[in-house]
Amino acid sequence: MSSPFRYSQFTKFTIFSGIAGFSFIQNELTTYWLFILLFHQEITLFGLGVIARPLVRVFVSYVTGYISDKYNRAKLFYLTRGLASALMFPLTVAFIYDSVSWIFIIYYIRTVIVEISNNVGYVAYYAVVPEEVRPKAILYVRIVSMASRLVSGAVWYLLYQVFSTYNLFLVGILGLVALAFLKGFDIGGNSERVKLSTAIDFFRKDERVRGIILTYSVTDALTYSINYLLPLLIVVYHGTDEIYSLTQVFLYGIFIVASFIMTKMKSSVKVMLTYILSGFLLYLVLLYPSPYALVLAVMFDGLGSGIVENLVMAGIKQSVGDEFLGSVLGLDVFVTSSVEIVLIFLAQYLITINVLYYILMGIIGMTFVLIAWFLHPKLREIKL
Repeated sequence: MSSPFRYSQFTKFTIFSGIAGFSFIQNELTTYWLFILLFHQEITLFGLGVIARPLVRVFVSYVTGYISDKYNRAKLFYLTRGLASALMFPLTVAFIYDSVSWIFIIYYIRTVIVEISNNVGYVAYYAVVPEEVRPKAILYVRIVSMASRLVSGAVWYLLYQVFSTYNLFLVGILGLVALAFLKGFDIGGNSERVKLSTAIDFFRKDERVRGIILTYSVTDALTYSINYLLPLLIVVYHGTDEIYSLTQVFLYGIFIVASFIMTKMKSSVKVMLTYILSGFLLYLVLLYPSPYALVLAVMFDGLGSGIVENLVMAGIKQSVGDEFLGSVLGLDVFVTSSVEIVLIFLAQYLITINVLYYILMGIIGMTFVLIAWFLHPKLREIKL
């Protein structure tokens, strides 16, 4: 198998991913921690903050998937990433002055822009390399990106102690620096055949696409949503901001290891069963009444997420190719985010009553996923 670094577009995206990965974690941890500090007695306002991304995705992901296939992907990426980075500066000022209205206005506008960019970026490193080097491409981008996230999670506590709210300034600067490395980037688009209904048509007619949406998309919502709830769960489990930082170290550390395992797994059945099992275990370990149970939980999130992506992309590309990749991935994000919104609001309510209800909710959800996998046999025929 040849190296994906033979393709210059992939090399550019990998460098960008390394810088963006570090910036992403600084942004996530700082923003969510500021939300819990500002709204710890107003759980509804805290929820409106952490739910912004999945909420925005519900409204824009499907359309942005279509847009990323219809128009020039590189130009969309430059524009949206640049605006998202620039908006970090006024957002920092809003947090400094505790201006609740401006915090939410800027944060939600930025989230809309980021989600448009993310859809295009999600397509990028699948579209810039041939099929035969895709597993290695996924692995290398993950190693670079997640290693930088791992380092970022490890040093977040120290950076936050030094810069506090001004840590968001660092996020904006890094975003602009990362964008400079994508000069001459070309990731396709400009399809003349794509329609707004393309993704729905594939969902109705193609069992592989439908099965992936009902298993991967729902599991992704059930497992990744814990990252939005971590500040609240840390409080419930009597943890500290050090535990918050530790969860990110283990999450992305395990994710990198799982990404290497992914390149060695050739059975779609084994991949999906491991993925589903990790979802069950994520919730079961929360029965242990310790903040370190949260570390174990995010480790299972990292394990499942790390091994499944090649299977998902293989299944989708075997059905839709590159031309309609953005549209189907947009539908994937739409379903994931819709489920996440329900889960986050419901989970906040259940956690404040009794965390056992939240655990039961997760187990019921994963049982649905297991049944859906059994009902879609073509998922077991995906070639890796």
